[in-house]
Amino acid sequence: MKVTYRIKSALVVSALVFGASSTAALADDGSTSAAKAEYRTQISAFKASNSTWKASKAAIKATFATAKASAIATRDAALSAAGSDEVAVAAAKTAFRSTMEQAKATRDAAISQLGAKPTKPAKPVS
Repeated sequence: MKVTYRIKSALVVSALVFGASSTAALADDGSTSAAKAEYRTQISAFKASNSTWKASKAAIKATFATAKASAIATRDAALSAAGSDEVAVAAAKTAFRSTMEQAKATRDAAISQLGAKPTKPAKPVS
C-alpha cells in the first residue's frame, strides 16, 4: 500500500510540474513579444554605438601616442644636439613639457567630447 501511495504522489507532483510549465508558456502574450522585439532592437543599436565609441576612443589614444612619440624624439634630438650647454638643455626640456601638456589637453578635450560610454539596455521582465 505504501508503494502505491508513493507512485500516486509522484504522478500527481509530476502532473503539477508539467501543468505549471505549460501555463507559463501560454502566458507569453503579445505585450511580452513586443517588449522582446523592442529589446532586440535596442541591443542592436547598443552594439553599433558601443563599437563606434570604442573605435573613436582607440583613435584618440593612437593620436596621443603618436604625439607623445614625436615629442620624445624631438626632445632627444635637441638634448643630443645641445651637448653640455645648460641653456639648450633647459630649453629642450621646457619645449618637451609644453608639447606634452598640449597633447594631454587635446586628448582630454577629445575624450570629454566623446561622451560617456553607451549603456546596455535593461532586459524586459517576462
